[in-house]
Amino acid sequence: MKVFNSIILTFSILLGIQATAQTSFNPVESTIEFDKAQRPCLSVNLDPEPKTLKKAWRDYLKDNYDFKLKGIGFLRNKDLLSAEEIVVEELSSSQMDFYTKVIENESGSEMSVFVRYGYDIYISKSTHPDQFIKLKSMMEGFMKQYLPTYYAGQLKDTEKRVEELEEETEDLNKEISKDEEEIEKLQEEIKSLEEDLEANNESLNEAKIKLESRKDKLTRIKSDLKGL
Repeated sequence: MKVFNSIILTFSILLGIQATAQTSFNPVESTIEFDKAQRPCLSVNLDPEPKTLKKAWRDYLKDNYDFKLKGIGFLRNKDLLSAEEIVVEELSSSQMDFYTKVIENESGSEMSVFVRYGYDIYISKSTHPDQFIKLKSMMEGFMKQYLPTYYAGQLKDTEKRVEELEEETEDLNKEISKDEEEIEKLQEEIKSLEEDLEANNESLNEAKIKLESRKDKLTRIKSDLKGL
């Protein structure tokens, strides 16, 4: 049963990778509730589970844009990650607050990114078209760099699991063959014992008949001896 479940899991991973390969990774304009209002954002659905995705996105921004999102790390795993009062030259020379919300969904994770200048000025396609396009490019750059590595790791893990299952299957086949040989040997031994038992029963019946005959003979002899 354990091996069967592992096989099902392996095929599920393979099918998941295949299905994802047919998906278009395109961040789309959307909205997100923040500070008691709907705010413009860019949103995309991705396969990695939230914690893995958050760490990868945090590291990508640190390596490529020199700022660090807070909210994910040692003993921390918030849905909303933030970097406030920072300057991201690739977006704007103005100070900004940079947010990312990652939550679990049916496909894996929903990742939403939004940026604001000041308290209530948010980047949107209509109000800041250039910054909006640049923000989308940041997300696309992350996906182009991270996702191939992620899926290569998934594939490697699956190949390793397939190898393990093949070895387990080979071991099980050997064990089954060994058990079948033992069963066959036991069946031969049982057949031999049954033949011995049958012969023994016949001898036992003959011995019982002879015993009764000799008892009768002894009784007659004793009776005859008393008459002398």
